[in-house]
Formats: sequence, structure tokens, C-alpha cells
Amino acid sequence: MMLGASDERLVQALVEKAQLGVGFISRDLLDEGWRRLQTTTVAANARPAPARRAENRATVRLWLGGFATASALAALALIVYQALPLREAPPLGYAVTGIAATSEGVVTSGPGQQAHLLFSDESRVDLAGSTKLQVESMDAHGARVVLLDGSVSVNVKHRANASWVFAAGPFRVRVKGTVFRLGFVADQGNLTLHMTSGLVEVSAPSDRTIAVGAGESIELVATPPERQAVAMPTPKPATEEPTAGPAPVRAIAEAPPVIGKIESTRPSGRRTTTRAGQREPAIEASPISWSDLLASGNFAGVVADAERRGIEPVIARATATELASLADSARYTKRYALARQVLLAIRARFAGSEHARDASFFLGRLAETSSSRAEAALAWYDTYLGEASRGLYASEALGREMTLLARSDPDRAHKVARVYLERFPHGPQAELARSLLQSDPE
Repeated sequence: MMLGASDERLVQALVEKAQLGVGFISRDLLDEGWRRLQTTTVAANARPAPARRAENRATVRLWLGGFATASALAALALIVYQALPLREAPPLGYAVTGIAATSEGVVTSGPGQQAHLLFSDESRVDLAGSTKLQVESMDAHGARVVLLDGSVSVNVKHRANASWVFAAGPFRVRVKGTVFRLGFVADQGNLTLHMTSGLVEVSAPSDRTIAVGAGESIELVATPPERQAVAMPTPKPATEEPTAGPAPVRAIAEAPPVIGKIESTRPSGRRTTTRAGQREPAIEASPISWSDLLASGNFAGVVADAERRGIEPVIARATATELASLADSARYTKRYALARQVLLAIRARFAGSEHARDASFFLGRLAETSSSRAEAALAWYDTYLGEASRGLYASEALGREMTLLARSDPDRAHKVARVYLERFPHGPQAELARSLLQSDPE
């Protein structure tokens, strides 16, 4: 059956409707659609029809003609749809409410006033008073927002393909769907993050990535190199315990299960010989990217893959970055003994590196998980601050140390409070520091 003029007009109307939804359709594409459509229709009409009574033949022929026309219309629509590239969703938009000044994507809330950014995907960013940020770019999947100074509460709508980045100084916070509070003091390079739900990845200087999950808080500082270090109060001598173990740095190297000198720190899938003539266990190369697992919040997957490859070989041969990822994953899955083992290995194998210094901070965090190990936690924080007084976690280490000392050693807590306020007058523990100084008998 050939399509008549009325059928052709009907199909043309359908094409015009389709163009409204999918955009311009070229003449060549339409010609190809008609060619395939007529070939399909002729082939369908060539099939023998079953014998029918003469009085029904005209009705059946009319019904088949209508069915063929409808099928042809559907086939043409499908041909055109399959031949056209999918149109990308439009980029997000946003509106600003509340009291704020706006200029070229920069939004500044008034002192003591709140402002709100309401995005078209139902995500929102609430600005505290005197906060300045810039919406740098947007696409269909999310936005890049630069927090220039102040603090925001963020609620990113969870979507499968969501991709948001919040930048603050040298830090980058990557999110998919989550709720958190983010603060940044520009003149101090001080970033604070408190997670309510979901998971984010924080990229810090020196290519360090920190996963922060629901209910966790972290405070980071990136200090300009020209600033001078502030003298820290002299810590109390700490005693090493077989189980709690942190205080003296000289004793740390005794703990990790690493024998002799490691000739290579990268996984190679083969055995190598140590200086003592002993053989290290082989490490199996993993097809799984731990960074990808961390980005998706699959901490258990990282631990499981390490166990599949063998914890001892991994600890002995993995890179510092891989071990840091494993330690984070073990902490988040409450495998605290494994996390401590890995962190101690980092300090032994990569002594003097940023990863080793960071490990002392996280060993302090681990010690805090046991109420009987406050002294161990303090010793690790002292170790970190002694090695990296201007390190990434200096603000949080000082704040945690001050909190622990406030319960057990008020005199030392006062000294730490003075240092904290001198360095981080707007930090999250500034109020506690001021209260401690107000109660100072001196």
C-alpha cells in the first residue's frame, strides 16, 4: 500500500510536532525516513492475506489500510527519534531570596541577615550573615559554587547524575546528594565542615582527599607560607602503653608489621627482597579503584578488596595514598584495629611525609573512640602539632586537645585556649576557648 496525499500530510504534521520537541530535522533525514517507511509498507502489503468472505473484504481492506497508516506514523516517529541525538537537559538556574547584594554571580548577604539560593533542581544554599560566594558555573548536573568568605548550609538534591563542587580557598568539596554546613575564613585559610547526611570528598593541598560521612565534622587550615608558627605549650610527658601506645614518636616505628627496608613502595605483583634478606609477601594488583569506591561511599568495598589481596602484603607494599584510603575506610566501617595498624604503618614507612604527619592526627581521633584513652589521644595530637604546627588539621587538633584538657587539666587547657584564639579567633572552638580564659584564675 502506498501512502496517499492525505497520509503524507498527516505524517508531515507529525514531523512538525516532533520538531517542536526535538529541534530541527534535516531534509536528508526526512527522505531517509520516507524511504525506509515505504519499503516497510510495501513489504507488509506483499504478504498474502487469509481468505475472507466477499462481504467483509472491503471492511477488512479499509481497517488494514488504517492500521498500516498508523504503523507507518509510529515507524517514522521511531526512525526520526533514533536517528536524532538526544538533546541535553538545560543547565540549572537559581533565584536569590532574602537580603543580599548580587553582581555577576557573586552573592553577598548583609551583616546579621540571611540569604538563600534556590536552584531549579530543588537544591538550596542558605547563606549566614556577612557571607560572600560566587556561582561560578552551572550545567544540567549541578553547579560549581565558590565560598569566598563566611558560612553556608547546603542541601543538594539527590539525583543519580548529580555533580556539585563547593570550592573554598585551596579546598574542593565534591557532593552528589547531601546536607552539610560549610564555613571558610578567608584571611586564615580555615575551613570547617559538618556533615548532616550523605557523603562528600574534600580535596586538600598536596593532592590529599578526605572522605567525610554523615555525623562527622572536620576542620582544616591552609596557612600561607609567610606566616610564622606560634609556639605550642609544652606537653606533659606521656607513657607508652602496649595497647594505647602513641606518645613518644621514637616508639612508633616499633609497632607496624614491616620488617627491614622496603625497596619499592608500589604494588607490582611480585616479591622483592628486603635489606635483611627476607622476602616480602606478594601483593596482588587490584582491578578496583579505591578512589572510585571512596567517592561512592563504598568504604566496606575498599576494606574487602584489601582483605582479598591480603592485609599484610597491602600494608607492606601499598603506596602512602592507598594506605591512607584504606585507613579512612577502616575508620568509617569501625574496623578500628585495622585502621590503627595501617596508620602506624604509614608513619613507619613514610616517616617525615605529610601522610605520616596526618596519620598521627587520625591516631588521636582513633584513641578518642575509647573513653579510657584520652591521654593517648592527647599524646598523638601533641605529636601532630609538634610535627605540623601549621598543618592541614592543626585547627582541629588544637580544638580537640583543648576539649579533652578542659576535663582533666585546666591549666594546660588555658594555655591551649590562648594559642587557639591567637590562631583561629573565628574557629568553631573559639567560644569554648574564650570561656576557658574567662575562668582563668590568672
